[in-house]
Amino acid sequence: MEEIVKLIFNYGGTVVLAALFVYMFISDRKELKEEKKNNTKVLSELSTSNNNIAESLNLLKTSIDINTTEYKQHDERAITQFSSIENHLTKIEEKLNR
Repeated sequence: MEEIVKLIFNYGGTVVLAALFVYMFISDRKELKEEKKNNTKVLSELSTSNNNIAESLNLLKTSIDINTTEYKQHDERAITQFSSIENHLTKIEEKLNR
């Protein structure tokens, strides 16, 4: 019994430090596992968000393309109509000058 008490007095600090080390090591491992789970969840949500943003950008691009096509068609019609008006005005001027 005396030998055990001497061992505890001689090596007690080392045993306590070793026990604290093991406790902290296990505690940190648990926290790291929880942190990994949280990081995985955040990455999954970011991935979903990125997919939604990509889809929104594709819809916006499609909308811009459609608007651009409509503007070009409108410009072409306007040019055709203005040239038709110009032709009519030229004919009217010719008739007035006779």
